[in-house]
Amino acid sequence: MARDEFIRIRVTPEEKARIQKKADKANRSLSDFVRAAALGKEVVALDGIGELAKELRYQGNNFNQLTMLARMGRVSMVNLEPYTEVKAKVWQALNSLLSRAV
Repeated sequence: MARDEFIRIRVTPEEKARIQKKADKANRSLSDFVRAAALGKEVVALDGIGELAKELRYQGNNFNQLTMLARMGRVSMVNLEPYTEVKAKVWQALNSLLSRAV
């Protein structure tokens, strides 16, 4: 659904800074953070989530590159054990962060 409607509000510079800080801590854009808060959705900020998301992106990129090489016939066998070990560690760290947030 297109988001083409605007809602404008006035805030003090201090309020804007506080809202922006909360959005940054939640690893969300300012618009996404304010929209979620205004609609009564729970906004959870997890310290360390940025590093985990970055690692997951790296691993996803590596996996996609291997998939492309396999489809092109350039590789026929790949040892995925290191990939699955890193993925397991990232998911364990994510579950640990989530369990502390609840």
